[in-house]
Amino acid sequence: MRIQVNENQSELITSLFDEARHLMEQGDQECAVKMFQKCLHLGPEPKMRASILNESGYCCLRLGWFEEAATSFSEYLKIHPLDNDGRFFLASAYASMKWTDEAMEELRTILTIDPTDVLARHDLALCFRNKGWLKESFEEIKRANKYAALYANAEEKEIVKSSLGHIEEEIQEGDEDGIKETFFLLILLTTIMKRSKLKTGKPPRQ
Repeated sequence: MRIQVNENQSELITSLFDEARHLMEQGDQECAVKMFQKCLHLGPEPKMRASILNESGYCCLRLGWFEEAATSFSEYLKIHPLDNDGRFFLASAYASMKWTDEAMEELRTILTIDPTDVLARHDLALCFRNKGWLKESFEEIKRANKYAALYANAEEKEIVKSSLGHIEEEIQEGDEDGIKETFFLLILLTTIMKRSKLKTGKPPRQ
């Protein structure tokens, strides 16, 4: 009887999860989060729990619920500590809360594992800029641009090139607030791009 209950519970979790994913695709992130929370309360096994935390965390990012997103991805990384994509989303949540040091730590961890992660380099350059470290920001965005030429898709190349131009212009003109004004918009954009890349698959290295 106990085994049957567990099987029924697993089927219910899967059904709720699929429904939540459908709500995500329909753009109803808030209802999707509530559905994911129901899944978590049912005590899913670790693999399913990780999937729920990952999806719920991304919904929270899109809703601007950055603290909740950070909590979800922190829990997710306890299950999959080497998942750079989950760590990238955690860094995005931190950056969006202006926890720049914490975001930088996560991004540096990603780059230790994968130096070619263009979006991580781009966001690290933005974090440097947000700290007021123009020289370090410029050097990092140049590295991002270098790797983008080798490994990035068209959208990534475009955003890196744009940020490089903004930072270069700041240095030349002494505009201290230029890219700071678009910092959070750029963080959100790279978050969406990372998610899109995960769904469509990474392009082959050239």
